Amino acid sequence: MIKNMLFLCMFYMGSNILHAQEKGLIEFGNVPDSMIVFTSPRPLITENVETLKYSSFWSIELLFSGNGFGAGCSYSKHLSPTLSLTALLGITGNRNSDELEYIDPMTGRTFIPNKVNSLYSFPLTIGMQKRLFQESLSESFRPFIGAGLGYSMILQVPYDQNGFEPDRRTLAHGRPAGYLSIGSAFGSEGRTSLSALIRYYYIPFSGNGIDSIKDLPMNDFGGLFIALGIAFGN
Repeated sequence: MIKNMLFLCMFYMGSNILHAQEKGLIEFGNVPDSMIVFTSPRPLITENVETLKYSSFWSIELLFSGNGFGAGCSYSKHLSPTLSLTALLGITGNRNSDELEYIDPMTGRTFIPNKVNSLYSFPLTIGMQKRLFQESLSESFRPFIGAGLGYSMILQVPYDQNGFEPDRRTLAHGRPAGYLSIGSAFGSEGRTSLSALIRYYYIPFSGNGIDSIKDLPMNDFGGLFIALGIAFGN
């Protein structure tokens, strides 16, 4: 009798211990894994986008037109990610469309028949440039439009087939100037980049104009230019 009671007690205690172990295993399995996340006190990668958006840069240009070659330089300052303020200086020659050079068989020098003046214009303008389609195009292709107003110096240098005439004075004239442009920049902004654009200058000369060829006065010293440039970021 006593043996039976001891057996029942041992069986009951063993079943309770086994049940407790199984319960403990289940509860332990239901405990979620712990995780500790460490946050850096400063960004691991420094973003320079804002710096580039408001940077400034210098550029030099080579100009091509019906008057020949020219050159230009500019300084631009970003006012916003898509808008910049630009100061532009251009240097180009001016001539009539029918000016042709000939060679003097006696001296071997070139000359232009009936030419009386060599003319040069130096437009200095302040304008705005607007970037287009920023959201849909990559940073390496940045189309833009621009416009500006300013003043142009027109240099009138006496000319004859033997060169410059020492007894005639060189004159400088000032006239208002303006331009419209459309083009695109290529390459990373904020570094060295290239640009190609079309720019139309309007430089009127009221009154009788200035003769480049005798009795053929010029009244407009602007025109259509193709410009290729390289920019250097600050």
